[in-house]
Amino acid sequence: MKEDILEQLVDGYFLRKPKTFTKHNVKFKPSIEDITNLTNIEKSKYSVSSDIDVIAIHLGEENENKVSAISCKSWQDGFDIDFFYEHLNDENKRKKRVGTSEAWKKFRELVEPTWAKAFRDKIFNETDSYDFTYYIAITKIKINKSRKIDDFKNCKLFLDNLSNNGKNKVKIKFLTLENLLNELLNEKVNTTIESTEIGRFIQLIKATGLKLEK
Repeated sequence: MKEDILEQLVDGYFLRKPKTFTKHNVKFKPSIEDITNLTNIEKSKYSVSSDIDVIAIHLGEENENKVSAISCKSWQDGFDIDFFYEHLNDENKRKKRVGTSEAWKKFRELVEPTWAKAFRDKIFNETDSYDFTYYIAITKIKINKSRKIDDFKNCKLFLDNLSNNGKNKVKIKFLTLENLLNELLNEKVNTTIESTEIGRFIQLIKATGLKLEK
C-alpha cells in the first residue's frame, strides 16, 4: 500500500470490526449532468477528482451507523478545529490557503453543494445507502481557546450538505490517532495472528509489554 500512514491505520482499524468491509481512495467528482449549465471556466472547478480516503460498510448496523466515510488529515501539528469551523462557514475566508490549497478544498463536500452531491452519490454507488457517518480522522485536535468540537459536529451547513438538507441520516464524528490506538491497545490480548497490518502491529506491541503513555 502506498497510502498515507494514517489512511492505512484507519483502514485497518475499521476492517478489524465485525462484519465490516472497506475500500480506500475512492475517487469522486460531479457528473456532467450536474454541471451542464455552467460556463467552461466554472466547469474547470470540477475537472479534477477528489477522493474519499476510506469507506467502510458495517453489515451488522443500520441507518447512519451502517456506513462510515472517513476523511484523513494526518497533519503532525494537529487539526485546528476552530480555524476550519470559522473559515469553512465564512464564504469570504474559505479561499485562505492552508498548505498547498485553499481551506474549502480540504473539505469541499462540507461547504460546496455540487461537490456535496457528488460525494453523496458516490457513497450511494459504493454502499447502496445515503445514510452514513462522516469521520474526520486526525492525529490530534489542536489545543486552543474554544475548541468548537460540538459546533463542528452539529454545524447546519455541513450536515445539510452531507444529508441533502436533512433527507438522509448523517452524523459527523472525529477519530483521533490517540483514541484509535488506545482502543486497540486496551482490547483483550489474543494470541491468534491478526489479519490486518495494524492489528498485527498492535499485537506485537502488546507482546513487548509496552504501554501507551501521554
